[in-house]
Amino acid sequence: MIVLLSVLGLAVLLVTVFVFRRRNLARSASSFDCSLLVGEGHIAARRRHWRLGVAVYAENSLDWYPVFSLGRRPAHTFPRQALEITGRREPDEEERYATLPESVIVDVAFRGAGTVHLAMAADACTGLSSWLEAAPPGHNDRMGRFT
Repeated sequence: MIVLLSVLGLAVLLVTVFVFRRRNLARSASSFDCSLLVGEGHIAARRRHWRLGVAVYAENSLDWYPVFSLGRRPAHTFPRQALEITGRREPDEEERYATLPESVIVDVAFRGAGTVHLAMAADACTGLSSWLEAAPPGHNDRMGRFT
């Protein structure tokens, strides 16, 4: 009985820590729900799958935190000056089950690592585009001087 209660208590503690961490990340006005495609030529060398997370705009980078992790640091940090949105599409049938409802998939060219695929809400996509375009002068070499 003591072992069962200990396991149950540990499970409740883990769930509480996950919920607390998730709320802490989402509390910031500069955060949004964002899934990341990992595997096979993407971020990690595993089977391709979508990983649920929270992206946070930092001053000079986009930080991505997985939801099901206890780490305090971002799992991936994408420097602002190395990112460029190259495409946007609706998820296919298989991806619909793996991403959040009403998501769009954004293809982001990441200098040095190929293309990163992010699934996010349409308004978050607009926010990401605005954030990239609003980089301080000299920080976004893809934006022309008069664009």
